[in-house]
Amino acid sequence: MKVHKQTIAQVAQAFKNLGSSNEQARIMAEQLVKRADQLAKENTSSFIEELGKLLETVSCGAQGRLKPSDEAEMSQKSSKTAEK
Repeated sequence: MKVHKQTIAQVAQAFKNLGSSNEQARIMAEQLVKRADQLAKENTSSFIEELGKLLETVSCGAQGRLKPSDEAEMSQKSSKTAEK
């Protein structure tokens, strides 16, 4: 995790901006960065790409909405249900 120390600090700042305490922000940032690293290895993708996806999820969730890709999926499912 030492490799991502600066990234953790930046992500923690984003969580603080969303209203988290310093301690909560640090813990969540460490977890998010760790998960991004895991996903990058699992999906053979870049760490930055995976971190970006996770941060998008966090940002949308903090605003009480779904990610745009999930919203599209949900509207397709509800359209199919309405057709039946």
